[in-house]
Amino acid sequence: MKTMQPRPLSTLSLIVLHEARILVRDRTLLLVCCVLALMVGYGLFVGLAQATLRDRMVAQVLKHEQETQTANNGMLKSVLGGQTALIPFSNPANPAAMAGTLSGRYATMPNAPLAALAIGQSDMMPNYYRITYLSKVQFMYDTEIENPWNLLSGHFDLAFVIVFVLPLLVTTLGYNLLSAEREHGTLRMLCSQPLSIATLMTGKVIVRMLALLAIVIPVPLVVLLLIRPEARGAEQLVLMLSWSALVAAYTLFWFAVAALVNTVGVSSSTNALIMVALWTILVLILPVTMNLAVGLASPAPSRTELANRTRVATAESLREYEDLYSADYRYASDPEALLVKNERIEVPSRMRAFFLAKQKVDERIEPLLKRFDQQLLQQQKLVDRLSLLSPAILINEALTSIAGTDSHRFLAFKGQTEAFHQEWRQYFSPRIQESRAMTMRDLSSLPRWHWIEMPASEISWSIWWRAMLMLALAFVLGGLALARSSRLSIE
Repeated sequence: MKTMQPRPLSTLSLIVLHEARILVRDRTLLLVCCVLALMVGYGLFVGLAQATLRDRMVAQVLKHEQETQTANNGMLKSVLGGQTALIPFSNPANPAAMAGTLSGRYATMPNAPLAALAIGQSDMMPNYYRITYLSKVQFMYDTEIENPWNLLSGHFDLAFVIVFVLPLLVTTLGYNLLSAEREHGTLRMLCSQPLSIATLMTGKVIVRMLALLAIVIPVPLVVLLLIRPEARGAEQLVLMLSWSALVAAYTLFWFAVAALVNTVGVSSSTNALIMVALWTILVLILPVTMNLAVGLASPAPSRTELANRTRVATAESLREYEDLYSADYRYASDPEALLVKNERIEVPSRMRAFFLAKQKVDERIEPLLKRFDQQLLQQQKLVDRLSLLSPAILINEALTSIAGTDSHRFLAFKGQTEAFHQEWRQYFSPRIQESRAMTMRDLSSLPRWHWIEMPASEISWSIWWRAMLMLALAFVLGGLALARSSRLSIE
């Protein structure tokens, strides 16, 4: 008579069901899941609130742009018809005024459809700039240049819950996978059955991991699909899939760490201490250490140097155009000089000097600004390379990429804004130099801002290779844990 051999999958399913019953009766799993659900809900609420705020800001800016355009059209029509008193700085026929104080153009960066999943650096980086002929130092470099990791722990958003809190909950559920059985004296009894320790540990991990993933993955995605219609496109669904893969891989990584710690063969309390120490090193200490390393290898540009260079360039420009600045300001007593004659207008000397001086400041400060941008890019490259050493940074960079709140997207916005600023100046420069009056046709043909989104393929690649790397790390650690479990003493 042949002996029936136990089937591994059947045994594993029995372990899973048995472990699920124990955890439900123990209520530990229920408590952990409730805590996770509350944190996920609050983190998503914070992300949605921040995304809504930024949506409103962009809407208000675009509304203001439309209102300014309408007001300029009405004013120019009135000025050309001789129905409005002429004032140099608010005369839309004056190209210098239209390029500066009357300008109603904004460069805006809309929220990505999945912006609520991670705030990232979106609260530090502006999502709109007012475009005038002013030097870009005055409107694009007036905030501190931050290292991309400085805001890693800035907000209690969903990314924070995943990167920081989720590993702690895994530790709560996984620190005693095997040690509790050994301490209760049940491990020897279980091993007397046709059951391997590897199967036992795998079944325990499956139950706990599925319980956490059943909350942390579907809840945010379903909420987003319900309340943000822009998240229902095909590209967004693919990004949601990659987000789910990332979260699952990160969770599996920490369960693999827990399994490996359990194979050391020490007590449950020691396991818990080891897990907390690993969390502290990998999530807190390592990112801070790498932050310092990046700061040393590629230090942040000096704001003092930029401010001093700008002052020097401004002073040199003032001296260069001092004749125009000191020209007789006769328009107050002779407003007729501002009349449009044969499509020509006398651009006030001071306004012409101001336009030329700001242009000259940018030309002189451009090498330093390029060095600033290169240093920022160098920092980001270092972050990308060193992120391989820290699972927390690896997952955080990928989550912000999916949400469109990463530094790569902001740098793309900054580059497009600089190009639009240059286009704006080039449009007005010949009109100011040649004293050509603005016409109704000119107002309708003013340069318009068009945001060009980063290629989806570039974003997908940066996300999926991180997900695959995280998964590979999890499998390596999990494989080590299973290999060690076969040699584990059950005494």
